[in-house]
Amino acid sequence: MQPIVVSWEGGVRFTADIRGHTITVDQPRKAGGEDSAPMPIELVPTALATCVALSVQQFLVTRGLDATGMSVAVTSLGAPNPNRIGRFDLVVNVPGGVPEKYRDAMTRVAQSCSVHHTLTHTPEIRVQVSDAAAGSRAGETA
Repeated sequence: MQPIVVSWEGGVRFTADIRGHTITVDQPRKAGGEDSAPMPIELVPTALATCVALSVQQFLVTRGLDATGMSVAVTSLGAPNPNRIGRFDLVVNVPGGVPEKYRDAMTRVAQSCSVHHTLTHTPEIRVQVSDAAAGSRAGETA
């Protein structure tokens, strides 16, 4: 995977370049931002919910079922020490025409998306600080 490059835009606003796509993050006004975009921590449940939605939609489509109207709602509950998300509650709303016999399988599919696996199997995180003037680029290691 190519690196996602995040650039400071001023204040507490940042822009991420992901394969040529742009996502902006900011902070609420009470945290010194302009509230012009989601907070970084809000992208975590967003990634989880969209991954679950894609997985369930693909499950329905491969069975010839209509996914029109399908949605996923996610609520995040905070946890202290360290400050983080402690729990995600997801509700997958499927169209009324989906047979009850698929409910357990859809739950398993939702729990097997790659973001769910990433969050439940803690990844290793390495941080390197480099001097931008030295020509180092984000994602490269020496």
